[in-house]
Amino acid sequence: MDLMDLKPKSDTIEVILRHPNTLEPLTNDDEGEMTVTVYAQHSKEYRGAVHDQQDRRIAKLQKTSNNKYTSAELEADTIDLLGKVTKGWDITYGGEKPKLTSAKAKEVYSEVFWLRSQIEEALSESLDFTGA
Repeated sequence: MDLMDLKPKSDTIEVILRHPNTLEPLTNDDEGEMTVTVYAQHSKEYRGAVHDQQDRRIAKLQKTSNNKYTSAELEADTIDLLGKVTKGWDITYGGEKPKLTSAKAKEVYSEVFWLRSQIEEALSESLDFTGA
């Protein structure tokens, strides 16, 4: 066994979006599957986004005596992180295929809240990267 054999083969994960009740793959008007491609947790992009958030939180705690981190802040940080680690998507939203921007990603992940759990689940399962 060589440790290099356990090195991830890709820095991204493609998530096939599924209906939240039936779990059937969602499709666009062209019959192609709706997908979101995100950077994996081991990638420099993902780690950089996490470090930015943690640095911001630490700076906030150092500046104020308010040592509270609210559930609303947690949700906002989750949405922000997902927006930053989304590399691409092929989705239909509001009757069109929107261009990926940070603002649009935050809007979609806020409004279509169940997408977050599907993406987070795929990220947590991404450690199955060795193809053994």
